Amino acid sequence: MLPLLEQTAESLNYGEVPETWRVPDIDRFSAEKTLYDYQAEALRNAARALYLYYGKAHDWRADEAVAVNDERKRSFKAIYADAGLPSIKKYETKADKNNGRQNPVFRILSRYIRHLELSRGDEISYYNLINRMCFWMATGSGKTLVMVKLIEYLHALIKHGEIPPHRMLLLAPSEHLLGQIKRAVAEFNDAGLYIDLIPLREAHRSRQARLGEVATVYYHRSDNIADVQREALTDYREYENDGRWYVLLDEAHKGGKENSKRQAYYAVMAREGFLFNFSATFTDAEDIATTVKKYNLENFIRKGHGKNIYLNEQEYAAFNNSSEEISHADRRRIVLKSLLSLAAVSQQVKALRRAAGRDDLYHAPLMLTLVNSVNTDMDKNDLWAFFQTLRELATGEIDHDFFNEAKTELMEDWRQASLLFQQANARMDDAGLAEMNIASLRAAVFLSGRAGALQFVRSGDDKELALQLKNAAAPFALIRIGNTSKWRNTLLAGYEETAALREKSFFAELEQSPITLLMGSRSFFESWDSNRPNVINFINIGGFDAKKFVVQSVGRGVRIEPLPGQRRRLSSLQSDNARAIRAAVSQGGLEEALPETLFLFATNRRAVKAVLEGLEAEKPKGFETLDGFALAARPMIGGVAMPLLVPRYKDLEQAADRHPFALAEKTLERFKTWLGQTSDSIFAVRDGLAAGQITELRAAAMGEGALTITPNKNYALLAFLQQRLIAHLARPVKVSDGVRKMDAEKDIVHFQHIRVHSDYVRELQAKINQVKAGWTSNENIVELAEKMDKGEVTRTEFNAKTVGKDQDAFKDLTIKKILNHYYLPVVLGNEKANYIQHIIKVHSEVKFLNRLEAWLENHQPDWDSWMFSKLDEALDQVHIPYYDIKENEYRRFLPDFVFWMCKGNKYRIVFVDPKGDAHADSYHKIDGYKKLFLEDGNPRRFQHERYEVSVKLLYYKPDAKPPEEYKAYWITDPAAIFADNGSETQSLVR
Repeated sequence: MLPLLEQTAESLNYGEVPETWRVPDIDRFSAEKTLYDYQAEALRNAARALYLYYGKAHDWRADEAVAVNDERKRSFKAIYADAGLPSIKKYETKADKNNGRQNPVFRILSRYIRHLELSRGDEISYYNLINRMCFWMATGSGKTLVMVKLIEYLHALIKHGEIPPHRMLLLAPSEHLLGQIKRAVAEFNDAGLYIDLIPLREAHRSRQARLGEVATVYYHRSDNIADVQREALTDYREYENDGRWYVLLDEAHKGGKENSKRQAYYAVMAREGFLFNFSATFTDAEDIATTVKKYNLENFIRKGHGKNIYLNEQEYAAFNNSSEEISHADRRRIVLKSLLSLAAVSQQVKALRRAAGRDDLYHAPLMLTLVNSVNTDMDKNDLWAFFQTLRELATGEIDHDFFNEAKTELMEDWRQASLLFQQANARMDDAGLAEMNIASLRAAVFLSGRAGALQFVRSGDDKELALQLKNAAAPFALIRIGNTSKWRNTLLAGYEETAALREKSFFAELEQSPITLLMGSRSFFESWDSNRPNVINFINIGGFDAKKFVVQSVGRGVRIEPLPGQRRRLSSLQSDNARAIRAAVSQGGLEEALPETLFLFATNRRAVKAVLEGLEAEKPKGFETLDGFALAARPMIGGVAMPLLVPRYKDLEQAADRHPFALAEKTLERFKTWLGQTSDSIFAVRDGLAAGQITELRAAAMGEGALTITPNKNYALLAFLQQRLIAHLARPVKVSDGVRKMDAEKDIVHFQHIRVHSDYVRELQAKINQVKAGWTSNENIVELAEKMDKGEVTRTEFNAKTVGKDQDAFKDLTIKKILNHYYLPVVLGNEKANYIQHIIKVHSEVKFLNRLEAWLENHQPDWDSWMFSKLDEALDQVHIPYYDIKENEYRRFLPDFVFWMCKGNKYRIVFVDPKGDAHADSYHKIDGYKKLFLEDGNPRRFQHERYEVSVKLLYYKPDAKPPEEYKAYWITDPAAIFADNGSETQSLVR
């Protein structure tokens, strides 16, 4: 099953979503935090989906009948109907086949579902529960921040009258997770809107109202929602509120078995509202189909936000296919390989820091050794092999031949390294391994190069023990389990205990600790986040839920932060700082692959199988993201790369030139009568309006510039009109605030999201890599491009002198390098190519590009330097705000292309849209552009460093026939894009 809701949401242009439906200040979280692009995209997708449900299917009205919501659900189910979701019968059986008893889930739901629509008498139609969306987000991806921002968004929609004013309920399965959410809310509350978290059991009590803008959110332990009322359990029936809840459920996969009553409780409480599920692990078909954002482990890593995962597939496959259990010697060899890997990463981090001259580069590497249970029976526990290898290394008893054999095998493994979720194999630098001996490994892992006896150190926390070499200054390992007393008496019997009892917890200070090895059971995994893990050993991992645990534990290990505040692999960062560090590292003959990799090892067949199956479940199905797209080299101006600038906007709360609200004359007369019959006190008590809002409302109706008469713009419900007008008067107005340098991480990102059906990904990826190699392999590519800009080299000569293919083809796609395009290669297709997403395939866009390339074959733009880029209206952020009179909403216009060009100190940004038909929508967009970028009919000039910048908008459609006042905005020839003050660009005879 594919994430159908995500596909539907992303097909909707976010710029065309009405202003009141967009997420407010989407990137901001707090004074210290901004959202990453994938977090913001999850919120955009949620906004799109909610707009489709409450805005498009049946636009919500305050006085609508309950039956309208049933119709809304029926309309929404069309998203899934053609994909087989009706055949998914999670809530199907009226009677249990084994004992004849009624299925408890069916029993619970059938009490509340108005229209059971039973099929064969034993099913509940899935449309009754279609008001839901899932956020499938990897562990460590920051889904808590998305959850808090979603609360802010729901509050804004309620305030603007777009969705019903239902209560919000936040559920999480542990006090730790609730505490994590509370801390995030406290941080968010410093930034504006106050989220007031109230225990669910206080929902019936009156509370003192807070001043200012407040979003009230109730919370509870999801595992304590039940059908009885006890001290620890809460009866959902006491709080179900006729199903009028917006339920936000964290760790939604828990309790997700076939007959989970708790899942039914949540569905009942949200049946007239909406259910938002958050998890790093979804396996049920309904959850996958209703996923609005899939940023699981695979996506998290592929997009550069997590470490790569090293998997020795040959060795794992051999173990997996073998009927024999792994031998004791092989277990010890695997443990030794894992320790060698940790030591190699530690040495590489030190070398990288020296080369870059930065002590804050990367993290201190750490190994996790995870056990299924804390069984201390040595005969039944693979931990003994682990401890035996540790002891032999510590004391110097390890066999040198055994050590060298393991090292040689690991070096060969690395030469054939396979990185899970990556299309291309990585080159692992094994120079550190080749030179490593027992002493250097001991120094890196045990914090002492000299052999010595092991001893353990206790702290004030009974859950932990630390291991230390007697001749070392600090512990190197930490055991974190439920209780350590049995371990001290069994596995650690005979080990010396240090006299000192440490009062502070080792685990609490692990981020700043010299400890290199952490051992524990699965119990601590939901209470810990760290960048440090580079190696994970799975010991005795197996059983029913092992696959989910593997994904969760690996998710805890993939977080990365090569530079403070930069949570992407250094190889994926586009900042100038990151580029400089990569250059220094490369000059030193080093690579950043090791600290950016998580190495996985397992010591028995069950563990191996769990790792393979758990990670296999995370591999892409359906559509896969294509790699290999990279930013092109920017033209150089005086030894400095040409800056790429985009418009900057700001909000004005009090704006004299606010666009008037469109209203039909008859509706206005009815509205005036409505206002005249309603006193200020009724407005205040019934609608909660402040005195200033009431004054503004009455002034607007009296025609003080806030309204414009527009035929056929009627509102049947005056209460709804009142809500919309109040929102309009309070909405800030976007004004131009100059220009800024483009943010490579946010503004144009669609080429990082190009996805193709998995049937074609390997072949297409190979062709993309080949074209990319042809573009980048010639060291003089920038110099050649500059000569071509000056007319010293023709395009034909340029293509001949660059190494590799100029372009390639796949099915009905063309993969090519287009000179001066922002990223490369560029993929062109046609509108029938439904197996690939986010490429250039609209006919008008492809036709425009072909015409542009043909013109550039014989002409040279009269500018010193220039570049251009495709813009994707669903994913990119470069836009022009405008007011849509039809909808009385502010919208964002994303033209299809943006051009940057400069000559001397003059700089121009040109937006070009080849789809621009001559009709009212285009005129509204032009009006928005003129309001922002023209003054008295002339271009506004913005100063940026040494450049004087202007912004231009053009439509390219040769057969368009716009009115006279808009004719200047339509062009018929690409030459007009580069025209300077009306002059033609130079025609070069080649």
